[in-house]
Amino acid sequence: MILYLVLVIILGLVLIVFYGFYRFNAHVEKEKDFLFNIYDKKESTIKKEDLEGLPFIMKKYLEKVGVLGMCIDCNVTFKQSGRIKTDPLKKWTKFSAVQYIIAKHPGFIWNANAFPIFIRDKSIQGMAEVKVSFAGLKDIAIADGAKTDVSALGRYLGELIFYPIGFLSKNIKWEEMDENSVKAHISINNISTEGIFHFNEEGLIVSYEAQRYRDENLEYFTGIAENYKIMDELYIPSSMRAIWNLKEGDFEYFNCDVYSYKID
Repeated sequence: MILYLVLVIILGLVLIVFYGFYRFNAHVEKEKDFLFNIYDKKESTIKKEDLEGLPFIMKKYLEKVGVLGMCIDCNVTFKQSGRIKTDPLKKWTKFSAVQYIIAKHPGFIWNANAFPIFIRDKSIQGMAEVKVSFAGLKDIAIADGAKTDVSALGRYLGELIFYPIGFLSKNIKWEEMDENSVKAHISINNISTEGIFHFNEEGLIVSYEAQRYRDENLEYFTGIAENYKIMDELYIPSSMRAIWNLKEGDFEYFNCDVYSYKID
């Protein structure tokens, strides 16, 4: 009898966890469908004239990573595995994630699983939200508002290293800094921010510097792009690290590897 009760309890817990996982991901799937269909897709291909007006180093970079001939307004889905931590004194937490990015106008969804914690970060038409859920059953933190909007837009800009077709968006204006760096100004629906991309001697982006909110404070951070590989015909970094550049010193708070990549 006791064994039977234990089995019933275990089965019940498994069903609850499965329900939470399904519920959370079903909601993200609806958001993804909205994101991917919010703008009309003509699926025209990128030509050399589409690169006109860009800084020379950005133009050569886009040619090098293979955007010519690619679909100019398609979407990308890729999967990551990595680690994250919120404080230098805390331990790393492993996660897996799926990320969706559109190119025509700024927009992304990041759906991460660090069981029993699920995280969904999104920016759609400039409006952002970060949701943290316990097993998909109860929201334990939600961040939105102006600061979240700006931070998410800055994240989108930096993570276009994973989908460089997005650098051709009319929402981005460029400023040449020197022969190895350019500044990008991005805006949508009165939300705007900027960041600086640095290139190596091969003409590839190796880092991104910007500001974003950490809690209530605007802080500098650096994204490091590493391990370039060909994925679905694009030559992109397969690894990234993110570092807070705080007054008290730098601290790496995020790193990931991309292991699945599909443009559609």
